[in-house]
Amino acid sequence: MADDAFGRMVLDFHRDDLAERPRYRRDDDLTEAHLVGYFKPLSAWHPIERDLFSAVTGRVLDAGCGVGRHTLPLQERGHGVLAADRSPGAVAVARERGVARPVVGDFRRPPGDGFETIVALGKQLGLGSSLADLRTTLTELAAVTQPGGRLVADMDTLDRADPETDAAHRTQPGVAYRTFRVEYDGLAGPWTDLLLVTPSRFRDAVSETPWTVDRLVGTETDGSMYGVQLSLPEQ
Repeated sequence: MADDAFGRMVLDFHRDDLAERPRYRRDDDLTEAHLVGYFKPLSAWHPIERDLFSAVTGRVLDAGCGVGRHTLPLQERGHGVLAADRSPGAVAVARERGVARPVVGDFRRPPGDGFETIVALGKQLGLGSSLADLRTTLTELAAVTQPGGRLVADMDTLDRADPETDAAHRTQPGVAYRTFRVEYDGLAGPWTDLLLVTPSRFRDAVSETPWTVDRLVGTETDGSMYGVQLSLPEQ
């Protein structure tokens, strides 16, 4: 089993006790991990995230909660939130920061059910390397969401794939993925694939799931990411 390098990294950062500069290793490069972003307050979020956040209602699953960046403002607004992340270290940080219900778990096999809103901000919905992975994730999340419920997420676009360096693996028109892992203090996390998909191909994938695309956010103003708001039928 791979190390929880991400969890150790954010736990040490939270406690102001970093042992070294943490790094992201891609299959084509090695870059420094910038940790402040995982802890940004609502006022410092990307405008796309703030826009989607306003659409959240009812009981929430924070899918891939990390250190609780999205969960804490949701709790402050009075939402009941189940915050799930596969990193035990990240869940420990979330608990220390005041997240009421953090659990270790893979949101692609979601804990709990009956949620009114799924929050998958922080590119969580893009974990995987294909549209088939995306459809599977969406179908699993639909199974734990109430009829008429919604999902908000942000996605990386294919514009972030650099053909000159092969920073992403292109699999078909409009679809690519990156592979990376966290390395920190002698630990090496699991290799993780992150999907990059154009908005039109995202719509294609959603059409084969129980969800409907209500709106896309930021596709005209931001060249690196866009937001999505999906919904389920009332019955």
